[in-house]
Amino acid sequence: MAACGGSSNGPTPIQQHSPSSGPPSTGPSVNLAPVIDGITVSAERAEVDTDVTLTAAVRDDETPVDQLTFDWKADAGTFSGDGASVKWRAPKDIKTPADYTITLMVTESYGTPDSSGARPQNVATATAPAIRVHNSPKELGDLSLQFLSDFANSSIPASMCVRDFTDSCKGKADERSDIEANRTHFDILSSSLVLRGVNVNASGLTANMAVSCTFTSKIKVCDPGDKSCVVGDVGTARGDCLLTGKYEERRWWLCDSHFVGRLAASMSRFFGHP
Repeated sequence: MAACGGSSNGPTPIQQHSPSSGPPSTGPSVNLAPVIDGITVSAERAEVDTDVTLTAAVRDDETPVDQLTFDWKADAGTFSGDGASVKWRAPKDIKTPADYTITLMVTESYGTPDSSGARPQNVATATAPAIRVHNSPKELGDLSLQFLSDFANSSIPASMCVRDFTDSCKGKADERSDIEANRTHFDILSSSLVLRGVNVNASGLTANMAVSCTFTSKIKVCDPGDKSCVVGDVGTARGDCLLTGKYEERRWWLCDSHFVGRLAASMSRFFGHP
């Protein structure tokens, strides 16, 4: 029988707790860094010495965006304006095409200054889409003169001459065929090439170039029945070489080439066709 005084094996007494004075402490609050959601550029392709607008989407939980510090940087070029939206002027007098990467550092200063007067800081960084910089008139002029200089050197194969022609233009195959015919019938002795002008279409996707060109050549092969042709004769073609350009794959290419000018009868095949 159980003893009258109760047993130690009985139910456990309910423990009483004093009410809490508040929610559990979570320690000191943490100041979160700014967040750069992205950077947009007004153009991912620009000409030398022209402006591109960059705009950053930035947020911060504790500090208004206009109180953050924005530091924009690039390997070359200059910035105008400040804050989340600035203009970057592409450099000039550079070798093009060239790609430029622009970075942004956003700094938040918060809290109480220390003994030196400096406040704690949070930093966020981001990179804008790369910007392709061109000097289109120079690039197109150089392409035109290089092609015609190669053409004027009879030792350079036709396939090498047309290396800067795009495969998307029929002019590449036509030009290669014409140069092969020229190599068969003529030895070019001398040439004169002067760039007259480059006109880039407003779309920035096509262009026209004109080069004043003169070629003096010696006939080395005549077609059967061509009585106007005499092997060893020397003749001159003088006029304008008119070329077109096309922008694709982030660079300029040549599309086709035509000659307009005076040609001696014995040189009727000089540009590949009678």
